[in-house]
This record gives sequence, C-alpha cells and structure tokens, in this order.
Amino acid sequence: MFNSLRSRLGLTYALLIGLVLCVVGAALVLVVYRGNIPLQQAAINLQALRINALPRLQTVSDLSAETLQTLLVRNTSQIRGRIVVLTTDGRVVADSLDEEGANLPNFGDTPILTEVGSLPTFYRDSEGQNWYYIIEQINENRLAFFAVNRPRFQIVTLFRDQFLGPLAQAGLMAMLVAFVLSLLMSRWITAPLRRISREARQVADGRAHPIPLEGPEEVRQLAASFNDMTHQVQESQQSQKDFIANVSHELKTPLTSIQGFARALQDGTAQTPEELAQAADVIGAETARMHRLVQDLLTLTKLDAGTIAFSFETLDFNPLLRAALHKFTPQTEAAGIQFEVTESERPAFIQGDPDRLMQVLDNLLDNALKFTPTGGKISLRSEINGDSIWVYVIDSGEGIPPEEQSRIFERFYQVDKARTGGEVRGYGLGLAICQQIVLAHGGTLSVTSQPGEGSHFVVKIPLQK
Repeated sequence: MFNSLRSRLGLTYALLIGLVLCVVGAALVLVVYRGNIPLQQAAINLQALRINALPRLQTVSDLSAETLQTLLVRNTSQIRGRIVVLTTDGRVVADSLDEEGANLPNFGDTPILTEVGSLPTFYRDSEGQNWYYIIEQINENRLAFFAVNRPRFQIVTLFRDQFLGPLAQAGLMAMLVAFVLSLLMSRWITAPLRRISREARQVADGRAHPIPLEGPEEVRQLAASFNDMTHQVQESQQSQKDFIANVSHELKTPLTSIQGFARALQDGTAQTPEELAQAADVIGAETARMHRLVQDLLTLTKLDAGTIAFSFETLDFNPLLRAALHKFTPQTEAAGIQFEVTESERPAFIQGDPDRLMQVLDNLLDNALKFTPTGGKISLRSEINGDSIWVYVIDSGEGIPPEEQSRIFERFYQVDKARTGGEVRGYGLGLAICQQIVLAHGGTLSVTSQPGEGSHFVVKIPLQK
C-alpha cells in the first residue's frame, strides 16, 4: 500500500502534521494550565456578579426576606453564582440558593466585618463544592456575600471544548496542503527516477540515452552516475564488438595463408623442393603468429580475471635493465641504432615478479626498436623518485600523434596499421598486456610523445617499504 514514493511522502506529511498538532495542543494546554485561565474566568464572573447586584442591594436594603430572596435569585440567573445577605453578626437574611446544607465559610471567632473588602477567597461547602467569594457591606447592618463556583481544571474537557475544533480544522487544511505538496514533490522526484528506470532497461540493448540532470541534488547525482555508467557500458560493449572483430580479422589472415599453402601441398601445386620449403615456412610462420596471438589473448584474459600467477619477490629493478641491455644489444647493433642503459644511483628494491616485469621491458623495447629508424637512439634508464622507481623507455622515432596517445593501450589498436614493424608484425596487444602487468604491481604506465621527436614511455612502480 505504501510502496510508492508518493504514498510514502503523503504518509510522512500526515505523521508530521499529526505530531505538530499534538505538540501545539499540548503547548496550548500547558499555557492554559500555567496561566490558570479557569481561575481568571471565575474571578471575572465574581466581579460581574458583585458589580451587577451590589448597587441594587444597597438601594433596597430594607426589603423583606422573601422579596430580597427573589431579587437575589434574579441577579444570579444570568451569572451563575450565589448571593447571601447577612447581618453584621453573621446571620443569614436571604440566600439565592435557598438550599439546605449550602453552608457559608466558617469564620470562627473572627468578626465577619473583617472580611469586608478583602481579596477574593476560597472555601468548600458541606457537599465538597469549591467557591470563590468576596464580602461587601450593604449598609451599617447588612453585608452581601458574593460567590461563584471555582471550576475544576480538567485538561481533557478544556482541550475538547476549547482547542479540539480549531486544531481539527487546521489539521484538515494542513492535510489538504500536504496532499498537494506530496503530489508536487513526488512528481519532481519520481519523474527523473522513472526516466532513469526506463533508460536502464535500454542499457542491455545498447539504446540508452543520456539523462538530463533534473530534480533534487541526490537525484541529479544519481542521473550523473547513471550517465557515466551508461557511457562505460556502451564503451565496453563497443570494445567487445571491436575485440571480436579484431580477433576475427587477425585470425583470418594467417588462416587464409595456411589454407592456401596447405591446398597447394595437397593438390600438388607446390612440387619443387623450393616451393615445398616455402609452403612449409609460410605455414610454420603463420602458425607461430596464431600461437602468439592466442597466448597474448590468454594472458590478457587471465590478467583481467585476476587468475594469472605472479611470483612476487623482493628484487632490485636495476639487474632487469642490465638483462635487457644484453638481450637487445645485438638487435640494435644490427639495425644501426644506438642503445644505452642508465641505472639509478642506488638499488631500487620492489616487490615484483621478475619474469613479468622483464616482459614489460621486452615489449616496450621491442616497440621502440620497430619504430626507431636506422641511426636513431633508444634509451633505457631508471631513477628513484620519492617512494617509487621510474623506468623510462625513450626512442627517437616518428612519435605518436596526440589524438592517438590515449588509445595506444587499447587492445588491437595500432598507431599506423600500414607499418609492418620489421619482419614480425604485432597485433596491438603488447601495450595492453604491459599496462595490466604494471597495474598488478601497483604502478602506472604512461606515454608522452611529440610527432617527429620520438616517444617517452614511463613505468612507475612503488618501492618496497
């Protein structure tokens, strides 16, 4: 029943209004109780009774008891109270109540004349009823006793008679206003939420659209997060499509070559020893290419899933640089490229997998070798910067265009697809693998490059603490 936001808002407003009305009612009763309003009303009634009756009694003080009784009853008909005419020695001449047992205050040995002109006082009659009274002098021989009931302070009765009606009316008006506000608020909040829900159902189909940032701050933040998520999902879906297309394309070329030369061997087209050797070489080379592609794909898959085995140990990074120097010196000399290695001034101990880190250096140096022309230069150096070791791989090749630098770590992405990179063409997976390996070591891999000025790859790995 209260699952919708609109109903919950309405219920919340109703509860708040009820709570406010209860607090206001309690505050009003407390004000009345502390201000003793019933007692003030009794004092007002007593003074009104006195002011109306005293002048008449003073002008007709010599009336008989029966006539005086009638006059007293008439004067108490409008203001409910009691008027008693007394002699100065306390004897009752006439009483408006004329009820047996309705006694007067017990003045004791105190002369009743001493009560004349005193402030209003309380007493309780024989029936337990409280009275608020005052005594005034009519003439030399008679006194007038004026009294009204002292009301009992009953909170429930007072609240019911005085405040329940106005509070109920105010509550109904507040409920109506709350209903309208709940409709407006729910529409303001739920409209963007419904839009988010509707677009969320389109995400799986790849047809979600950006949501305008509307509504409360929290809803706008949710919409912004949803837009970011949608963008990432769409990029991921596109990446998966590109990945499948790229894998299919990369497998198609070697499979076509293998199929063609296998058919040449099968139907006897290749007969001479040279043709047979050529067919075997092509089949072997393309098979090796496919094997490398599959191995790289398996490596990336394991890196993404976190299932690849890393053999972390404490090691100094500088020996890896020396190993790279020995490995790539023959290749750089053969290509006519200058190759230099510079180690950090002190050992750089890290927690890492030496084989995987060597794989990173191999990929970066291999790319540098591919894209550095004869007579160029490749530099490999390390330095300790703060709490990390920074490893630079710098080449003097053609560089990477600025618009493509953010994409070189994407899988299968190649800056210049027309380049063969020497005898062995790559697949655009090496840098993606390098980045994943560096991330697994808690580091980062970045690149800066200017066209015509070469590329600077930087590997940053935290030192062992």
